[in-house]
Amino acid sequence: MGRNPLKTAIRRYVEANQIYLAETTLKERTRKLRGFEERYARICKDAPELKRDPVKWSENEMKAIMLEMRGHGWSPTTQCRELENIQGVLRFVGNGILDRMKAKYPHLFPRRTARRGPSLAKDDREKIVDAATSIKGWSGEIARVLIWTHMMTGLRPRELRLAEFGDLNVSEWTIRVRHPKGEGSYGLFREVPVPRPLRQVLTEYMKAREQMLAQHRILQAKPLLCRKDNPNAFYSANTLRRVKAKVEDLSGVRFELRALRRTYGQMLLDSGTSIETASIALGHTSIRTTQAYYCQKSLDTVNSEVLKALDDAVNGNPGAKNPLISRTDDYTGYA
Repeated sequence: MGRNPLKTAIRRYVEANQIYLAETTLKERTRKLRGFEERYARICKDAPELKRDPVKWSENEMKAIMLEMRGHGWSPTTQCRELENIQGVLRFVGNGILDRMKAKYPHLFPRRTARRGPSLAKDDREKIVDAATSIKGWSGEIARVLIWTHMMTGLRPRELRLAEFGDLNVSEWTIRVRHPKGEGSYGLFREVPVPRPLRQVLTEYMKAREQMLAQHRILQAKPLLCRKDNPNAFYSANTLRRVKAKVEDLSGVRFELRALRRTYGQMLLDSGTSIETASIALGHTSIRTTQAYYCQKSLDTVNSEVLKALDDAVNGNPGAKNPLISRTDDYTGYA
């Protein structure tokens, strides 16, 4: 495979999967595999006895790779994803070492953690909103749109980051999700309603956006979230995370952007929205995902709904005979 057999194997693997994977998924996988290729080169530099050709990898190479991953302090879920990418390349070149090791040493392999962080409490939400409001300049405009839109629409970080100007419909007050998760396969294209609190934030942002574009002598730009240094370029995920970090520093609340999405789902449930409606609004293909990872009804809400449902069942029709209670003269008792 030439001077760098791992690099060649990754390139051929990516080329072979172009017709099967969505473009965004392929780019992400390529990026991670290239990062792994660089790390493996460093591993081999410290341990020259390791084989560089993935066709010839054995338990020795895989153990060195797994030890290197653990040295980064990655979560079990991140380690699992990395191993899945490596396993794809190994299967492609006809090397089943990773499959055999998983069967032989299952206890050595990390397991995915299904639990995700909770939604944000009301006090924390208020602190975050106040912090975003206090930021001046263009960073403040982006911070406010970022926080409010995720919290009021449940958009995924990438769905908002890659939203285009034309996706915002101010007459109907909706946002079209142009690039959903699973785009090209299971992803759900949807239009998300914009609630009234967010409308004011977006209206103010659009005015500031128009003024900023005028300074650049540009009539219109493609991204909804414009970069001031290059209005026609989309923000990178890292840049928006830096904006979020500034909000964290000012608010004193540590959070991830997906926590705002979970908060959106939790607010829907707490207000009485059905789990089915919340699931569709979040863009999930199954309510099991919504229940397991994003939002669950609080015990107080469940108890309140149960009591109300039973009260309605028993007393909902005053003229009907209560089937649970029999009455004889002045005494009542259970039938």
